[in-house]
Amino acid sequence: MKTFAESFFLMIGFFTRLPVPKIEFTDERYRKAMIFLPLVGLVIGAVLVLIQMFLVFVETPQILIGAVLTCAYIFLSGGLHFDGLADTCDGFFSGRSREQALEIMKDSRIGVFGTLGLFMAGIFYFALFTQVSVLGLLVFPLCGRACCLISASLAPYAREEGMGKATSERGGAGSVLSAIVSIIGASFLTIPLAKLVIIMGARFEPLLTVGTSEFPVAFTGVIISFITIAAQLAAGAAVLVTVYMTMSFKKRLGGVTGDTFGAVIEVSSLVFMFVFILLWKAFSL
Repeated sequence: MKTFAESFFLMIGFFTRLPVPKIEFTDERYRKAMIFLPLVGLVIGAVLVLIQMFLVFVETPQILIGAVLTCAYIFLSGGLHFDGLADTCDGFFSGRSREQALEIMKDSRIGVFGTLGLFMAGIFYFALFTQVSVLGLLVFPLCGRACCLISASLAPYAREEGMGKATSERGGAGSVLSAIVSIIGASFLTIPLAKLVIIMGARFEPLLTVGTSEFPVAFTGVIISFITIAAQLAAGAAVLVTVYMTMSFKKRLGGVTGDTFGAVIEVSSLVFMFVFILLWKAFSL
């Protein structure tokens, strides 16, 4: 139990801004703790859900909810993965050789492609946060971080050294299993969350019906089944995009890096929310 807690707090402290007991960082401890990365996403999702619940309770306009959730998500993650996304865009789309692309990704300065990548990600997060229900909000950060483990298992590390090397070395069957179990488990967690929202009363119904005024809130077995199916289909789409991105990194860069892991986390998170919202709205028609 002590080892579990230390690993969990190490991941939370490393990948978020949340206050947790400080755990001494070692490469070995970090490698062992990597399987808990999806749980970090679940914690971030839970915090975002609480924020959304409060904003809906005080009847905040939807456009402001989108802005607050976007800022809250960036703050909770410390912008760490956005930095990786920007560096990956700069190097991957530079048109330079493999070695030059990797050097560009190490440069602390941001280029045109990195700026465009951050801008597009920010726009998509804002738009999706104005439409996503409490159910998708809970799961998307977990899905993104689970996809990071999948990416780490599909390609070698492209550099001799780097912060992402421990993540890559930890990739394998265990990491993939952890990712899959986490995604499936989280999709079923949406069921009690939805029931809780309905029990809390009509004031919280918008948490289930964001952007869908005609959606029937009466909770039936059909809706319960759809929630889990929609979450799993959205996660499947995110995994497919992760596989495509990782194979592209392997071909273009010779493998993955800490920066590409950040890119995978953010892109797969956006894909999950996008597909989940599409399915949710299609079901409500």
